[in-house]
Amino acid sequence: MRGRSVMSPISYEPKSAVVRDLVDFICRSNSRFVEFNTAVENARKPENGGQREMDQEKIYTLEDYIKFVDHFVRWAPKVSSAGDEVLNKILVFYWVLDQPVLKQYQTAITPETADTDLKWLSYWLVTFAREQGRWLDSEESAGSVYSFYRNSKYNKEADQWEEPENGWKSFNHWFGREWKDIDVSRPVAQPNDDNVIVHVADSKFDGHWDINDGRIHLKTSVNMKGVDWPVETLLRDSGIDYKNGSFMHGFLAPTDYHRQHAPVSGEVIEARNIRDQVYLQVARKAGGGIDRSRGLVRHWVDPEHRRTQDQGQFYDIEAPDEAGFQWCQTRGVITIQTQNYGKVAVLPIGMAQVSSVKLTVNVGDQVKKGDNISYFQFGGSDVCIVFEKRVKWRADLQPGKTKLKVREKLATFH
Repeated sequence: MRGRSVMSPISYEPKSAVVRDLVDFICRSNSRFVEFNTAVENARKPENGGQREMDQEKIYTLEDYIKFVDHFVRWAPKVSSAGDEVLNKILVFYWVLDQPVLKQYQTAITPETADTDLKWLSYWLVTFAREQGRWLDSEESAGSVYSFYRNSKYNKEADQWEEPENGWKSFNHWFGREWKDIDVSRPVAQPNDDNVIVHVADSKFDGHWDINDGRIHLKTSVNMKGVDWPVETLLRDSGIDYKNGSFMHGFLAPTDYHRQHAPVSGEVIEARNIRDQVYLQVARKAGGGIDRSRGLVRHWVDPEHRRTQDQGQFYDIEAPDEAGFQWCQTRGVITIQTQNYGKVAVLPIGMAQVSSVKLTVNVGDQVKKGDNISYFQFGGSDVCIVFEKRVKWRADLQPGKTKLKVREKLATFH
């Protein structure tokens, strides 16, 4: 601990009001002060996996963590050839708050809590994400945008990005970038065949599930009998049209193209946002270090041997403990009425700092398969598609392994 006591009082005065709120919450109770110190201490333990990432951000005490958070809320994102600072900062921010000792201050991820008021720390995370989002809309936030052009993780298709004549107005302006010619960069699969469904986003395929009697059954090693998550809660409506349809989930990385496109042609009959949590679970990797835990179904397995008991599926996750967090996240809902195949709902789901889902369509719009319908701002995100009717998925899809491009073939209606 570099000669400093973990339990030293917080003497640092945050510049940001939202971070001062966190400090006030911590210090109003002696027991909370101890618990937050314990969270930082546990997050640093080598056996828990996060010491390297904490060291990179120079976090050794609770006060160090407060300084880090205060800097992060006004940080102009950048990356270097040595690593991905964006991802590391997001991971460290949540890694401390994900420690078990602090779970009592956060709203649990369960079907029962999906529509309830948030606990203090969960609501503070929403407030923090909004404050950071406002900063990322500012001109100052674009100060290091061109570092992404020089980074091999981000610049693989930089020559195909549409760049504004007067430069990027903010980091979020760059993050929601478009292609110079999307029909070249991401051509639509079989555009004249309405039977063919295309994917909605550049993302890793996580899995597909049948909807039975309006519910999706998710199994975890924590509860091997599984938990039923109602489609009605996900969509915040009656869900009556999705009683026995199909459902899929995919997740984006910070390096991905962050616009979503229509999987089918038809009329937009619903376009709205649902305000909820800004959750991200961070977990220890088997080989050391920490990473995001993004799979819809969560299993306590070594990532190198993550085959589940069900259908031989794989999941690209580490050591998670919750399933169905998508039901509790800030998200958009865009429902398209097709001519012959019923309704299809697309849900862009904000993850962590990506609490902003921007819709680019309105109710009554006619969209063609492959048209832009929404986009995210800052960070990695999730997408779900809900079909009124059962669909036939591509046979080569492997959960946690298959990387899909937007507008490529995903499934067929028959």
